[in-house]
Amino acid sequence: MKIAVLIARILLGLIFVVFGLNFFFPQVLHMAQPPMSPAATAFSGGLWGSGYFFQYMKVIEIISGLFLLINRYTAFFLLVLLPISVNVFLFHTILVPAGIPVGVTVLALNIFLCIGYIKYYAGVFTAKPTVS
Repeated sequence: MKIAVLIARILLGLIFVVFGLNFFFPQVLHMAQPPMSPAATAFSGGLWGSGYFFQYMKVIEIISGLFLLINRYTAFFLLVLLPISVNVFLFHTILVPAGIPVGVTVLALNIFLCIGYIKYYAGVFTAKPTVS
């Protein structure tokens, strides 16, 4: 299990670092965009129209991916990346089906790692927390 978690952590960290950096330096990794449906174009257009969302998200992806790679605050950054992973999965499943393998891979790795680090989430799932 430890080796599987190590491989998954490094793979997920690399995915987020590489694709996050690719947003800022698209000339490094030349990737063609898959054809997008009108709904996907509208969704992306709305996020681009905000003027900040993609930049903010990609910085979060890069920082979180780096922390996964160096294995520091891993459980925390897995939770930070979970909503992004769910959104990647849903975007590619519903709006751009050509990217389903990417969405499934990212979400599966994130969920697998959350299960691998489950003992670090015990305090989060306390039903009635008390203040010290």
